[in-house]
Formats: sequence, C-alpha cells, structure tokens
Amino acid sequence: MSRFPVFTQELRDRRKSLMWWSVGVAAWIVIVSMMYPTIRNASGISQLVEQYPKNVLAIFGVSDMDFSSGSGYLAGELFGFVIPLLVLMLTVGAGGAIIAGAEERGLLDLVLAHPVRRRRVLLESAALIVVLALAFGLVTLVSLLAMDPIVSLKLSLINLLGTVAGVVLLGIVFGWLALVVGALSGSRGRALAVAGSVAAVAYLASSLAQLVDALRPARLLSPFWYATSGSPLLAGYTWWYALVLLGMALAVILVGVIGFDRRALRN
Repeated sequence: MSRFPVFTQELRDRRKSLMWWSVGVAAWIVIVSMMYPTIRNASGISQLVEQYPKNVLAIFGVSDMDFSSGSGYLAGELFGFVIPLLVLMLTVGAGGAIIAGAEERGLLDLVLAHPVRRRRVLLESAALIVVLALAFGLVTLVSLLAMDPIVSLKLSLINLLGTVAGVVLLGIVFGWLALVVGALSGSRGRALAVAGSVAAVAYLASSLAQLVDALRPARLLSPFWYATSGSPLLAGYTWWYALVLLGMALAVILVGVIGFDRRALRN
C-alpha cells in the first residue's frame, strides 16, 4: 500500500485530464505568443485600446496593456485574466470534487474505513491541488520560455518566475477553499459555488481598486491583489506578497482540518 494512498490514487485518476489540460494551456500560450509580432507592428492598436473606458479595461485585466513590449502584451492578453481563470478552473474544480465528490458518490466511507485519519485525507487532497497548480505553472513557464526567442518577447526571467509564482499560489488558495468547503459541507456544488463566488468578488475588488476609492481597502483582502497586481511581468513581482498568499492558504486549510475532523458524514 502506498504511504500516501489518497494522493496517489487521485493523481493516478487525474493524470490523463492533467495531460490534456497541459496540452491545451500550452497550445493557447503558443497561439497568443505567435500573434505578438503582428500586433506589435500594427499601427493604431495602442491608441484604440486607450479609447476604451478604464473601468472596462480593469475588469478584463488589461488596464496595463502595452503593445510595445512582449511583457506588456502578455500581461494583458494572458496574465490579466485568462491565465488566472484557467488555473482556478483547474484547482477549484479538483478541490470541489476530491472529498465532496467522493462523499456524494458514497466512496468517502470506503476510504475512511481504512486506518486513515480524516485530516490525512484532507492534507493529501490539499497536496494534490498543489501538484496541479505547480504543473500548470510549469507548463506556463516552459511554454513562454520556448516562445520567447521565436517571437522576440524579450521577457525577464525573474519577472516571469514571479508572475507564474503568483498565479500558482492563487490557484492553491482557491483550490484549497473549494476543498475545505466541500469537506465541511459534503456538497461538490456548494464548494464550487462558494469558491467561484469568492473568486469573482475578490477579482473585482482587486481590478477596480485603482478606479474606485471605496474599494481600495478591500483590495488588501483579495488574493488577486497579491497574485497579479502591479503587472509583475513588467515591473517585477513583490515577493512578500507570496507570503500573504501562503498565509491565506494555510488559514483555509487549518479551518478545514479542524472542521472536517468534527463533522458527521452523510449516511
């Protein structure tokens, strides 16, 4: 028997879907990167973007979009909205399905019938989400490094590493939130709804904080602010933000460990 039975089984069950996720993400990055030379050389694109209302651009994460550089282009086209959305789809989907999905299918009792403590089930499930987020980050990093010399993106390696690190931690925070809500409620639908709703509110708070004075204090509670604010691909990542995201993730998982140990499972 494996030393980490829950983690090993879940990873085995998800290896094919993870492979196809990786292929899809890499293909999307390649397509977007290949468009850069055409966009860069097109006249009037930057002026056209500047004509859009700032609040509209902020909602879609493209307020700092600058077509004059590969970093500015990717900051708007990929890391402003699409890449964070994709990593959340991967980790939140997994977080909602691992424990809550198993309980809804009547499989969780079979797992807990073995000499495996509940907190171990939760922590091994959390470890799987970390692996999924890291795999996503690795695919993103390798794809962009491969495309950099091909289309002259001229990316800063340290800025790229920081940007990807923020996205990975963002995925872990919300993936663990979905995992914990699912473990405490036994409902996959509730886990996805809560994590998705919190992510939407957090995204808006971070995106609109620069435009709405009333939202400026709220941005400090948003994981998105610590993951993607300030165009880290252009200006560099503020590395202590990673500690804030890690603290948020650990606080979530601590609540899950305490609550999952105490709740009664469905019969």
